[in-house]
Amino acid sequence: MMGNEKDQTFSDFPYDLLQLVVSHLPLKDNIRASTVSKTWQQACLSVRVPDRPPWLIYFSKTEESSSCELYDPSMQRRYYLSFPELSGSRVCHSNEGWLLMYNPNSFHLFFFNPFARDLIPLPPLWMAYDQRMAFSCAPTSTACLLFTVANVNVENNNITVKTCCPNNDKEWNTFVFRNQLPVSSTFEQIVFSNGVFYCLTNSGHLSIFDPSLSSWNVLISGLPLRHHGSNGCFMTQHQGEIYLVYMYSHKNPTVLRLDPTSCEWTERKTLGGLTIYASALSSETRAEQKEPSGGVRNCLCLPVFHGFKRTCIYYKVDEESVVSLKWKKSDPYGNIWIMPPLNPVLNQLL
Repeated sequence: MMGNEKDQTFSDFPYDLLQLVVSHLPLKDNIRASTVSKTWQQACLSVRVPDRPPWLIYFSKTEESSSCELYDPSMQRRYYLSFPELSGSRVCHSNEGWLLMYNPNSFHLFFFNPFARDLIPLPPLWMAYDQRMAFSCAPTSTACLLFTVANVNVENNNITVKTCCPNNDKEWNTFVFRNQLPVSSTFEQIVFSNGVFYCLTNSGHLSIFDPSLSSWNVLISGLPLRHHGSNGCFMTQHQGEIYLVYMYSHKNPTVLRLDPTSCEWTERKTLGGLTIYASALSSETRAEQKEPSGGVRNCLCLPVFHGFKRTCIYYKVDEESVVSLKWKKSDPYGNIWIMPPLNPVLNQLL
């Protein structure tokens, strides 16, 4: 009996129990587990649920307007909605189905869920037009943390970071750090992952703010990363891995991944089945996505104006494409990706 037990392998795992185990795996781990054997592959495929794609929300260019357009790329459907709550405000970030909105006239900040029409006010804060902001998770969670970093102060050569926990703080917490970046640096991208905020500048420098330590560190080993001729970039994360996409006017995008050990960027010729939904203020990453016209993996999905219509184009990272000739840098506050609920009932919002 003991000998038989020693000879057993993972392939001998009871099928029903195997299905139960792999049903709890994240999609990426499910895909990895499916390579163990044919039995494991069948079990993984039987319980695999592809990540739902995000939707794109477009905002009116008129500040006083409250009209928005929601676009579902998977079904190619559009919904035209009106949100008076957003009048005079611009979007700052999106995460887990929530928008972070800012009114530059009143300095009011608030979370807004366009599907549930919930609004959560926040302590007011003055921000520059090009100042970036992010939050760690849905504001309904006690772990939610707001984060913003001001561009380099030329007079005193400092960097100012502000944080706020909407469930506990009545005002913003301020941290001032000695600047190690070029004085002309502006922060273009902020991503929360692995418990820290990754901040990328226009000069290609990457810094990390760790809320648990209240620390600010510039990753010297990977500097500077700025691709000549680039006219825009997007940064995102998927299960702890950080990706960076540089866009160009007359050549294909460059995709890079941050090596967690060396803290250096390495170019990627494939996304390993991922799809990056890119927008200027926050991007979403999903696994095993499908384009309406057929199955697509290793894709970059970009919002564009095409034929007087707002839509999306797909660039396949592991193939040659001319998508870069169709993409143009636009107003960063014009659109953003947002995660819809499992079964959105938009008829109630129309």
